[in-house]
Amino acid sequence: MKAHTNDTIGFLKASRIPNLIIIGLTQFVTAYCLLDKSTSTLIQPDFFIFIFSTGMIGAAGYIINDYFDQKIDMINRPGKVIVGTTFRRRFALFSHIILTISGILLGFLIDPAVGVIHVFSAGALWTYSIVLRRWLLLGTLTISFLACLTLLLVMVYFREFSLLVVAYAMFGCVTVFIRESIKDIISAKGEIQFGIQSVPIVWGIRGAKVFIYLAGIAGVGGLSFYLLSIPNWTVRYFFIAVLLFIFWIAVQLSKADKMNDFKTIKVYIDIIIIAGLVSMFLI
Repeated sequence: MKAHTNDTIGFLKASRIPNLIIIGLTQFVTAYCLLDKSTSTLIQPDFFIFIFSTGMIGAAGYIINDYFDQKIDMINRPGKVIVGTTFRRRFALFSHIILTISGILLGFLIDPAVGVIHVFSAGALWTYSIVLRRWLLLGTLTISFLACLTLLLVMVYFREFSLLVVAYAMFGCVTVFIRESIKDIISAKGEIQFGIQSVPIVWGIRGAKVFIYLAGIAGVGGLSFYLLSIPNWTVRYFFIAVLLFIFWIAVQLSKADKMNDFKTIKVYIDIIIIAGLVSMFLI
C-alpha cells in the first residue's frame, strides 16, 4: 500500500504540476488576449481537452527525462531525485507511455493537425531525453523550440495566424533557451561524467556566458522591434521595465562564479517568463 502511495506522490512530483498549470494558463491567455477569443469560446469542452492533451504530453516529457536522468540527478541534486526513489522506474515508464498515447489520441480527437504536432512533440521529448541532450546545443534548442511550439499550437487549434502570437513565441523561445543554458551550467558536474556535450562542458563557463549574452542580445533586439510595432504605451512601459531587469540580470551573470549565483539567476529568468505571461493581459 505504501509503495502505491509513494508512486502516486512521485507521479505528481515528476509530472511538474505547477509547470503544467503555467503551460495551460499560457495557452488559455494566448487565446483570450492575443487571439481575442471570447470567454464562451474558451469554456467549450474541446478547448479544455486541447489544453489537457498538451499538458499530458508535457508531463510525459518531464517523467521520461527524469527516468533517463536518474544517475545524473543523483550527483547534481541527490535530495530531489524522484524516479527510482519515491517513484518506481517501471511505473514511471508505464506512466510516460500512457500519458503520451492518451495525449496524442486526445489531440487527434480534437484536430488531426494538433494530433500530428503532439506526435512530433512526444517524439522530440523522447529523443531529447536519450540522445539530443548529449549533443552540443541540440538539446537546448529542442526544449526552446518546444516551448515556442506551445504558443504556436494555439494558432493551429483555432486555424488563425497572428504575428503577435509569433512574437511572443519567439520571445519565449529565446528566454527558455537562456534558462536552459543556465541549467546546463548548474548541471555540468553530473553531466560531464556521462558524456553530455553541453556548452559549459565544451566551452567552459566563460564560453557559456558569452553564448547566453549572444542569445540575450537576439532576444532584446527582437523585443525592441516588437515594442516599436505596438502602439500601446502601457505594453511599452511594461517591457521597458522588463528590458531593464534583463540588463540587470546580465550584470549579475557577469559576476556569477558559484552555483548558488547561477541558481538565483535561473529564478530571475523564471520571473521574466511569468512577466511575459502577465503582459498578455495588457494587450
